[in-house]
Formats: sequence, C-alpha cells, structure tokens
Amino acid sequence: MNSNRKNLKIFTFSSSLMALAFGLFGPFYLIFINEIGGSIENFGIAVGLVVLSGALVSLFAGKYSDSIGRKPLLIIGGYASAIIVFLYTMINSVWQLYLLQIFSGIIISVFETSESAYLADITEKERRGADIGKYDAYVGLAEAFAIFTGGFLAGRFGFEIIFYIVSMIFLVSTTIMFKLRE
Repeated sequence: MNSNRKNLKIFTFSSSLMALAFGLFGPFYLIFINEIGGSIENFGIAVGLVVLSGALVSLFAGKYSDSIGRKPLLIIGGYASAIIVFLYTMINSVWQLYLLQIFSGIIISVFETSESAYLADITEKERRGADIGKYDAYVGLAEAFAIFTGGFLAGRFGFEIIFYIVSMIFLVSTTIMFKLRE
C-alpha cells in the first residue's frame, strides 16, 4: 500500500474518532448553555463567536499550513480541542463560555483548514472525489452514532462526564495523527 493510501486510512480513522467526540455533545450544547444560566440568545451569540473567530483566523490558517505543514497544525488543533473541551467542565458563566467559544473557533479553523489541505495532499487527482466521499461517509457515520448515543449519556450521567470523554477521545485521535506522513 502506498504511503498516501496508508495516510488516508490513518487520517480517516483519527478524524472519525474526532467526529465521534463532537457528536457526543454538539447537539446538546443548547441544553448545556441553559444549565449554566444562558438563554437561546446566548446560544446564538456563542455559536456566532465560533463562526466569526474561525472565519477571521482561516485567512491565516491556510498560509501557515503551507509554511509550517499540515501535520503540526492538525496535532496542535487536536490537543488544543481536548483542552478547550475539558475547560467546559470548569466554567459557570456565560462570559466564560464566550471566551471558550472564541478560542474554539480559532482552533477549529486551524484544524479544518489543515484537514482540507491534507486531504488534498494525500488523495490522487483521479480518485480525489471518491476518496473524500468515503472519508466524509466514515466521519459522518461516526458522528451520527455519537449523536444518538450522546443524548442518552448526557441524560443519564450529565454533561461533565461527556466533556471528560470527549477530551479523552480528542487526545487519542490526535495521538494517532503522529503516524501520519507529510
């Protein structure tokens, strides 16, 4: 198996684990905000902060992924995501949530920009669409499974345990990325 095919398999597995982590808490995020005293308006602002900070940083993230490399930014983004999710267990106010959302947007932007570029790097032009389609399918299936499971886990054990699990999954999935070749 050539190195690009091997990288694609490793990257798909690692990214599927990350999607599994995101799926565990993403859909129930509004309920979490409500539990720390927030409202639907705070939810809108929180999500807007992620998107805004991510959009602004993406202008630079692509440039740095070209000069620094995709793999270092993917690894930094993965570990930073684990830390940010862990920090959700320590917040108790909306302003702290907003701050985490800004950092989250920055990290997501760096990760997603590097992810897209890395996928382009490791897929062959003739098979790029098919390979990215498979990648998206596996990642999507993992996230869908997690969404189904996340509601049960959050309802049964609370959000704090979900955040711990998500942080651990991010750590494992990011560590797997050390096997990638650039």
